[in-house]
Amino acid sequence: MKSDYGSLRRRTSDAGWQWLLIGLVLGIGFSAVLCMGAYAIGALSFPILEGGTATPQVQIMPNETEVALQNALQQTQQAATQGAIETIPVAPEVSLTPGEQLPDTFQTPTGDTLVFSSPTPSPLPGAELSSENTSTAEGDVAMARTVATSTRAEAAAAMALDTPVVGTPPPGQEAPALGLPQPPAIPPKLDAIKTDMVRVTGGTFMMGTTVEEATQAMQECAVYGKTCEDFSWVSDSTPPHQTTVDSFDMEIYEVSVAQYVTFLNWKGPNSHKTGCQGQPCVQTMQEQENSYINFDGTTYTARNEILAQHPVIYVTWWGAVEYCSALNRRLPTEAEWERAARGPQNLIYPWGFEFDGQRAMSSIIQPASTVPVTSYPNGISPYGIYNMAGNVSEWVYDWYQANYYIEKLNVPEPNPKGPIAGTEKVHRGGSWDTIPLFLRAVHRMSRPPGSPMAAIGFRCVADVLPTEPVAPAGGTGGQADTGGGAPTLPPAPTQPLPPTSTPAVSGPTPTLAPG
Repeated sequence: MKSDYGSLRRRTSDAGWQWLLIGLVLGIGFSAVLCMGAYAIGALSFPILEGGTATPQVQIMPNETEVALQNALQQTQQAATQGAIETIPVAPEVSLTPGEQLPDTFQTPTGDTLVFSSPTPSPLPGAELSSENTSTAEGDVAMARTVATSTRAEAAAAMALDTPVVGTPPPGQEAPALGLPQPPAIPPKLDAIKTDMVRVTGGTFMMGTTVEEATQAMQECAVYGKTCEDFSWVSDSTPPHQTTVDSFDMEIYEVSVAQYVTFLNWKGPNSHKTGCQGQPCVQTMQEQENSYINFDGTTYTARNEILAQHPVIYVTWWGAVEYCSALNRRLPTEAEWERAARGPQNLIYPWGFEFDGQRAMSSIIQPASTVPVTSYPNGISPYGIYNMAGNVSEWVYDWYQANYYIEKLNVPEPNPKGPIAGTEKVHRGGSWDTIPLFLRAVHRMSRPPGSPMAAIGFRCVADVLPTEPVAPAGGTGGQADTGGGAPTLPPAPTQPLPPTSTPAVSGPTPTLAPG
């Protein structure tokens, strides 16, 4: 029997190819239908069918803020290459109101045009901004403000860090004033009693004295019935050396008891004990019976009305410094004090080169004691300053060093302030308690700063701003004067004073050996 399996296998094979062909046709058709559907809804695009190129070019537009930042950085680099960064003058601040768009361009006074356009419009009132829109809008505004109020370098740094330019005050605060630091305001009570000042012109002069002049001054002690044999009294004022000081203002009168009492009452009860840089300011009658200041536990008062116009005594160096500081003033340096006492003519005494007992209060006048601070107008210095010889010696800023002038002879310096340390402070001018030798404007004396005396007081000085004009020095009409008379002086620092005379209340008893 003949088998038909072979023909059956041939038919099965032929049918497989047909089914394969049918599957391919159906697959291609189904794919075509999907593609056409995607193209119809925009999910797919065929540039060839649309007439485009085979490879589309995609262009990404940069953010406008980045463009402006890059421009600013390029300008900064160009300016740095030229060696300087140009400063953009201040322009009005850019601000936006609700609904208003930032201007497309910003014209600076230097002619630069900056672009600050934003594709996102400002929202309507009450609408919320997305994080993206908020960043763009606020960044543009901040950039406009920064570039308009700073240098290009500062603007670039500020925009990159999203921080305000250094030096820009916080909102609602004014910018700090330019210029020198302003001193603190003087308390009204002290401002009302401060002494008027006169200008002392600066310059270069020979500070100190010669051995010959000092020896002659010691020999003249015999004229007044005194014996001066200790050369150490005058050797520390030698040798003369060139010194330069700037112009400054000095109080015309020594600080009076009335003024210092006002100062103590302003500081408060018991301030005289430790109220001057932690040190005693002055001795009152509680500590020293000859003091001109009384303290009842609550209030400071002058011992009497007459002594109120005398110079304050038993005041420490610390007490002098603190009083001057409260008035925005200071103690004079030793060089400044000598310049004010000797004047441009470099006199030996404030009035000339010879001693005149009628021009100053010294121990040769009996009874010897302090006198009102306005006494002896015929003994004023060439600048019109009272009692720079006699009455009371005056604290100055410098520490004392016996050989200081020898050091300065080889190493001069402008505006010297004395040694950097010491145990005693210098005081100048002599007093009612000393002989004429000590009243010479070149003479030096010293005392521990916390050891006050009945013969030591003080006066203050103040610095002169460089822009202020310098007044010419006046003359006294004395033997060595070259000027046209003493300058016109203001009234006394406090209430009217009695005529110059021997005080009704006896003062301290002289204590110095030469007296």
